[in-house]
Amino acid sequence: MLAYFYYMWEEPMTMTLGNWTNMGDIVMPYGMTLDELSTTVMMPVGIVTTCVTIYAIEYMSHDPNRNQFYITLSVFALFMTVLVMGDNYLVVFIGWEFVGVVSYLTISFWSTRVQAMKSALSAMTLNRMGDTFFVIALGLMTIYFHAVDYDTLSLAVPYTDTIMLNMLALLLLLAATAKSAQLGLHAWLLQAMEGPTPVSATLHAATMVCAGVYVLVRSYFMLEYAPTMLLGACWLGGLTTVVSGTIAMVTNDMKKVIALSTMSQTSMMLLAMGVSAYDLAIYHLYCHAFFKATLFMGAGSVIHSYIAESQDMRTYGALQAYLPASYTAITMASLSTMAIPGLTGYYSKDIIIESTYGTYTMSGYITYYFAVASATLTSMYSMRLLYLTFLNEPKGNKYSISLMHESMPMTMPMVILVIYSIITGYNRDSVIGHYGLTLPSNNTWIDTEYTLPWYIKLLPLILGLTTSAWLVYTYEFAYKNTNSEMFNFLSNRVYYEQVTNNLIIRNTLNLGGLLSRYIDNGTTKVTGPTGTSRAITYVNITIVLNTLYTFFIYTYPIMYITMFTFMYMYISYPMTFIIHLYM
Repeated sequence: MLAYFYYMWEEPMTMTLGNWTNMGDIVMPYGMTLDELSTTVMMPVGIVTTCVTIYAIEYMSHDPNRNQFYITLSVFALFMTVLVMGDNYLVVFIGWEFVGVVSYLTISFWSTRVQAMKSALSAMTLNRMGDTFFVIALGLMTIYFHAVDYDTLSLAVPYTDTIMLNMLALLLLLAATAKSAQLGLHAWLLQAMEGPTPVSATLHAATMVCAGVYVLVRSYFMLEYAPTMLLGACWLGGLTTVVSGTIAMVTNDMKKVIALSTMSQTSMMLLAMGVSAYDLAIYHLYCHAFFKATLFMGAGSVIHSYIAESQDMRTYGALQAYLPASYTAITMASLSTMAIPGLTGYYSKDIIIESTYGTYTMSGYITYYFAVASATLTSMYSMRLLYLTFLNEPKGNKYSISLMHESMPMTMPMVILVIYSIITGYNRDSVIGHYGLTLPSNNTWIDTEYTLPWYIKLLPLILGLTTSAWLVYTYEFAYKNTNSEMFNFLSNRVYYEQVTNNLIIRNTLNLGGLLSRYIDNGTTKVTGPTGTSRAITYVNITIVLNTLYTFFIYTYPIMYITMFTFMYMYISYPMTFIIHLYM
């Protein structure tokens, strides 16, 4: 941390290691850059990965393949480092691609479980869609700019056609939508919870989910000249953050609730980029990593200590007496997620909400209320998680509760991350002020800091605390177990998987089957061995062979006589023969 605060004020440093290719005026270098942006993102990557690795030593201690798991986790951090420190989009794409591959390996780590393999394939497939958009963007950059490095592109963008910039921004936005699990390509995020909990902590806090946001912030010089895509990013973030919050309200799986919280917080980062507040987006990414990793590690501690390793919060209750360290860690991280004053989340999230209002545009006002609704829902599902897990009546049996315990190797990393979740927000003005020198920003947060009415500033906090208190009262005194249509709609995740499976995936598979049957296999069978076999079957082969044999007997003498005649004439009279042959 001290090294970070020292080097963030230094000049950016770029190290070129070589060239991928050099074709005419197209030069694609391979190098690394260390500037304010990459240093800021590397901070949570390094700290969270180190803490998660220490945590995993105990969590995976009884797994026979634990050494393979540690190696995979380290490779995960390695390629995230390549992605963050690459000085051009080609190097970023290498890290981007391998982060997706390693996520498949980690999600499917327990490969004997069918659901784990299915979830890994789903994550890989949806992320491949994002990779496709990224590859197309790389191709367009190479064709149009003859370069893929940041410096050249940032100089050329102001003189580039708006249509091309909008297309590039759209492709990068779609790629980030898949990688950061935004609405439309988000289904893999919940299914990724089938992997070990340390994977979930790394995936959501420091690596894969943050990759899409980082690439968009790194591409600020394009987005600033593509206002249409900025507006699209703003609305996409606003819708995603509300939808994820409403689904989390009715989800009972502890890890999936935290995953939906990740989806909501990355949407807030996208919302900040939509109003050109890139500094606020990257600062929220920086702060969010610590309390999100704390939440996952606390959840893993609860699941690991429970005899059946259940993830359903309805089977918990009154665990604060048996798991005090996990209770403290999850409580502090949840309060930080709820943006309670004095904690990290308050300094990074509320300033984004205020900035949306400070744009003073119709879209800004609408997304402000989206963000307020998201903050309210965040408070509600965070309080619901705390209540059902720790404060509710005990739901487990005496035997399972008697075996609960906490491990010191799992507790120490949580304590470190809890400290970061508390103190990181206090350097907000210093860090964001420094970003203002390097990243473009409309600096609306400076205006809103002093000009917004107090009720606009406090509205998210007031609604969050009020609804949280109402939620606890409802569970304690007025709870009714009614399965309404809205409950079914949200518990089925707005039927997104059902709609995509029935309208898109099933029809695509049917179309592929028809093409394979009637075009690929059909053509091959008719013109290949199957067609030949059927022709031989339907024709009397004996008659055909006898005819050919008789024909060959009669034609052999004629062929030999003709051949020898030509040979004799060529040898005896070569020039005369050639002249008469061609005249």
